[in-house]
Amino acid sequence: MDGKFFLQALSQITQEVASEHDLSKAMSLLVQHIRRTTEADCCSLYLYDDFSKRYRLVATDGLSQQAVGKATLRYNEGLVGVVGSSRELLNLADAPSHPNFKYLPEVGEDEYLSFLGVPILNQGTLLGVLVIQAKVKQMFGDQEESFLVTLAAQIGSLIARSKEENSVEDDVLQRLKGAASTGDIAIAPALVWQPDVSLEDVKIQHSDDPEMQVELFNQVLFQLQIEMDRATLKMQEGDKGNAVFGYISSYGSLLDDTSFQDEVAQTIEDGKYLATSAVKLVIEKRLDQAKEQGQNARVIDLKDFGQVLISRLIHACNQEFDVSEPVILVMENMPASMVAELPKDKIAGFVATAQSSSAHSTVLARDFGIPSVLGVNLNLNEIDGHTIIVDGHNCEVILDPPESVVDEFKQLVNQNREQRDLFARECTQTVECIDGRHITIGLNAGLNQKDDDLVGETDCIGLYRTEIAFMLCQAFPTEQQQFEWYSHLLSQFAPKPVCMRTLDIGSDKCLPYLPIKEANPALGWRGVRVTLDMPNILYTQLRAMLRAHQKYGNLELMLPMVSRLEEVIAVKKAMIEVANELRVKTGQEVTLPRFGVMVEVPACAYLMDELAAEVDFFSIGSNDLIQYLLAVDRANQKVIRFYDNFHPAVVRCLNDFARKAETLGKRINVCGEIAGDPLGALMLLSLGYTSLSMNYSYISRIKYILRRVSFTQLRELGEQALKLTDSSSIRALYDSYATAQGLGKIVAHKQMEGLDPNAKHA
Repeated sequence: MDGKFFLQALSQITQEVASEHDLSKAMSLLVQHIRRTTEADCCSLYLYDDFSKRYRLVATDGLSQQAVGKATLRYNEGLVGVVGSSRELLNLADAPSHPNFKYLPEVGEDEYLSFLGVPILNQGTLLGVLVIQAKVKQMFGDQEESFLVTLAAQIGSLIARSKEENSVEDDVLQRLKGAASTGDIAIAPALVWQPDVSLEDVKIQHSDDPEMQVELFNQVLFQLQIEMDRATLKMQEGDKGNAVFGYISSYGSLLDDTSFQDEVAQTIEDGKYLATSAVKLVIEKRLDQAKEQGQNARVIDLKDFGQVLISRLIHACNQEFDVSEPVILVMENMPASMVAELPKDKIAGFVATAQSSSAHSTVLARDFGIPSVLGVNLNLNEIDGHTIIVDGHNCEVILDPPESVVDEFKQLVNQNREQRDLFARECTQTVECIDGRHITIGLNAGLNQKDDDLVGETDCIGLYRTEIAFMLCQAFPTEQQQFEWYSHLLSQFAPKPVCMRTLDIGSDKCLPYLPIKEANPALGWRGVRVTLDMPNILYTQLRAMLRAHQKYGNLELMLPMVSRLEEVIAVKKAMIEVANELRVKTGQEVTLPRFGVMVEVPACAYLMDELAAEVDFFSIGSNDLIQYLLAVDRANQKVIRFYDNFHPAVVRCLNDFARKAETLGKRINVCGEIAGDPLGALMLLSLGYTSLSMNYSYISRIKYILRRVSFTQLRELGEQALKLTDSSSIRALYDSYATAQGLGKIVAHKQMEGLDPNAKHA
């Protein structure tokens, strides 16, 4: 190819592509001209979609036409990924021998050996990769390189402009952010649920027969109690019975509240009101009290309960969910009575407009594994029947997505389903790396689930959040109540250890009956600070825990939010006092549980020696530790982008804790969200951690990955990571290792999703 022909070809190609207004036709013309001009055996164009973080084959002359629009590669996958991520050309004589070569059987490139790829950029933004291939095993020449680089530079602006003129999907997507989310991805038509009776719409009316109204009220209460009992029984027979029972009990406590019943009856008699009017007046009075005290979860429960009760009183029935295909249920709030009766096989996902991350429904949806996004600004009157995507990973809802976006998400859903089936085959096996190193996998739990799979698939409970059970009560639970909770859990997992965290509350996760208002919850009255200021609560919980431990012997006790040595000493002293009381009371020897602290506050780094003298183990609560270390409020959308698990300071901090614990001869594990992230888990192993605890939905994936990596190789990788100075390089280091082990697809989706920044647990 001489210089004159080179210039003529460039001019002709750019003019023809620029004159074609249809982007797909323009791309087809482009690859045909390039193949003919370079005399290559194949030319292909991959466009990069920043939304899905993938390259899609959009045009080819030489590969299978059936693969156009369907074949995709993730950002750093294959040779195309190498070109795109490095933003440099790649010229190979024998492409299949390259370590990053990715074989895609559907594209039909088996016969091609040589490869030349160049990135397509526009003002520094990656748009795609242009590739030519040949059947002979030899590198392309300088002329081909120069031609392709020059052409890519010229068509970059044309592609960018053509995308804008053809309404790029990202620009027209209606993507709405939520306040909190759980679960995976759901795609289905929206079904709007609205209560048949709104509390605000109930009129205040009087009755000539108040006695009859009181009787009617009592009958409806009795009937509702029967329905609740039936729903509870139904759910306890299912997989997540105890989880739902805890939530339904928030209604049950209102049904059993004699002061509520008496107040409604008295209101009917004093004002000669209709029962519906009296219920409204009493509920609104209690709503005002709950709002003044900042009890957001109780506000939701009270309002839902009042509307359900009024519906029964006027014989209004709940909407029937008579659907043949799964739907995404869209609503303002999610009543407990409805949750218990919903056909779970017909509910693909939940969207709520007015629920915060502290609402019970967040916990409930997570335990059911239902994709949910809460706190979305939606007009319920305009969404019914529309196709929507619930993206629980990214905490957003996509309205009326175009078919191409639906196809993209369906591909992710199918990939997830296939992977879950793959993971399930090994879920009950223990984890040993390929070099024989055993890794302990624990469960982060918060409700007394009765699912026996939890016991078979985990080595222990690495974190039991006792505060969740407290949140589902309407008053502080008694010692006996707590004893029964803890005994149930210890018996279920015995002899496997169960690590219970003492009550961990604050203004960002307060109890309905103990409102806490603070401007800065993360740095306020929370964790062990609260329980030390309320010794009666602490001593009651310690007594219940120690009583349960004497029966089963597998309790481990852990303190949250420790920042001072004095806090640990004070709780340890209280535990010994409780043990002595029980010894005197029972006349039997009392065994103390293993005692540890949750490392969440950076100050612990400078107290490790002193803390080690008082405790048996350390547990890294990575969510708060990283938040404090990087000065990032995870609930603040303006700064959440700075929350980074792979920040060099985070990696070095985690390494320091691991090395110090090893020197002190103390066990150390990680129970934060980072342990459930595939790349995060690899990073933790590379720093020497061998005990990870995570939410149930992550366990099978992480176990699958860790059985296919070398602990020794990861330790060497950790040494490299400690020398790097930016998070993208650190992340890429572990991603490359995973890809080399054949785990690229397994970690890819989780890497794209990221972790839920609104997660409040651990």
